[in-house]
Amino acid sequence: MSGYDIRREIEESLSFFWSESYGQIYPALKRLEAARLIAPVRRAQSGTRRRRVFRITALGEAKLRAWLADPPAPQPPRNELLLKIFFGRHAPAGACAAHLRRLRVQQQQLSATLTRITRQLRAERQGDPNLRYWSVVINAGLSRADALMQWSDQALSALAGGSR
Repeated sequence: MSGYDIRREIEESLSFFWSESYGQIYPALKRLEAARLIAPVRRAQSGTRRRRVFRITALGEAKLRAWLADPPAPQPPRNELLLKIFFGRHAPAGACAAHLRRLRVQQQQLSATLTRITRQLRAERQGDPNLRYWSVVINAGLSRADALMQWSDQALSALAGGSR
């Protein structure tokens, strides 16, 4: 794939839990190529724009397998919504409640999207050996969306007793 293809693939499949910008992808491709983990594919160029397309090398596949086996590194939490609610006493009246209602709507939309994707994958990719892994990840997204909707309802109730 080219850097553009990688970004498009991320947007179509991983964007609910992972994102990368072109500013992250292209330098990573250069590092991977320098480390001989990927290699350019020679193709006839169509159109006026020259695209660099890469394939993973045997060394790259070995490194990928090793990375997949390593335990994930702990991620430091960063949640702007929780930060704003933490300091909510200083926010304009109704701001925290508005944030929580917006979160609930976003999570309802996400849940509907993930449910649609689940149905689509089951219909179009039945028998694909990746389907069970994709389903596990989608189910994590659905569980998280459900939990956030429940939490937003609880938070709205808890905040309803105060002036802000």
